[in-house]
Amino acid sequence: MVYLIWSKSEGRYASMRHACVFGASCSKVDRAYLDAAYEAGALLAGAGVGMVFGGGNTGLMGAAARGVKSRGGEVIGVIPERLNQPGIAFADCDELIVTPDMHSRKAKMESLSFGFLALPGGFGTLEELLEVITLNQLGYLSTPVSILNTNGYYDALLTQLDTCIGQAFTAPACRGIYQAADTPAAAVAWLLRAIPVTLPNKIKDAIKDDKRIRENETKS
Repeated sequence: MVYLIWSKSEGRYASMRHACVFGASCSKVDRAYLDAAYEAGALLAGAGVGMVFGGGNTGLMGAAARGVKSRGGEVIGVIPERLNQPGIAFADCDELIVTPDMHSRKAKMESLSFGFLALPGGFGTLEELLEVITLNQLGYLSTPVSILNTNGYYDALLTQLDTCIGQAFTAPACRGIYQAADTPAAAVAWLLRAIPVTLPNKIKDAIKDDKRIRENETKS
């Protein structure tokens, strides 16, 4: 169950698109990451796009939210009860939604968003990013996933994703789910113009491949 506890923009969901932004809550990172997050938020708002995010006041999350507000954009925070403490939630959210746990938090953010922008972040951000890529792969979502690769932060992850595809653990078509960009302008531009890709049916392909392998085992 999701509890709506505070709203200044009731009924506005239908009038504004929202992009979901993932990012670090830590503020100890290099200033370049915070500046890029702020710029990304400002660019979203400048394009008439609101932001859905984890509701945090600190780190890249807070910087992106402030960037959106600097251009008059709408910010919807989604935060679990355990983290909804004084000083943690972004005070200028147009709407703050409190959920019982992390799972329902992610589901709510996904349901409110047309696409996703992943800023640099830690374990939580990585988990969120890989989850929405996987949900697209399995057909639960059909949404663009843009990755802001500030200072090459995601280089190692992008290499690993290419390895998954190169060694046939993932279908090549899945490469179209996400796109990395070095600058906020490029990351936001791709997010806004991306067209959903046609993906193979992972379940049917897995069954077909398993049948072929079993037949070969029998022959040998």
